[in-house]
Amino acid sequence: MTDGQAPTWAEQLDASAGFEVRPIPAGRKGAGEGKTMLFPSARMMHDEIRAIPEGQTVTPKELRAELARRHDASMTCPVTATIMLRIVAEAVNEAHAQGAPLTEVAPVWRVLDTKASALRKLTFDPGYLLAEREREREGRTD
Repeated sequence: MTDGQAPTWAEQLDASAGFEVRPIPAGRKGAGEGKTMLFPSARMMHDEIRAIPEGQTVTPKELRAELARRHDASMTCPVTATIMLRIVAEAVNEAHAQGAPLTEVAPVWRVLDTKASALRKLTFDPGYLLAEREREREGRTD
């Protein structure tokens, strides 16, 4: 990144390594005595997505639940998770546009489907990601 330029999506992904688990404030949905909320990093989301085996999919909600479980939290912040999922998807697209094959990027299509709210916020047409999801679902190797 040069001075005055916005960071690339890959730079944003690399910069987002920290995470927090905090008590859920009283009055907030899901609040209760001793409940905690995970605020994930993009790197955390990226690494979790990379671990999803080919041919399997998870919903963003299932991904949030697994992250919360792994970090001893009651839940994962859905807003933060959506933002971080978008950073991962944008970094994947950026890498793919620069020539990285889909086999070398985080398989974000295993999480993003047509219902995923992060999909509507992307700066690119996610058609090829959805096509890759369908290809894997059908077990095709083309």
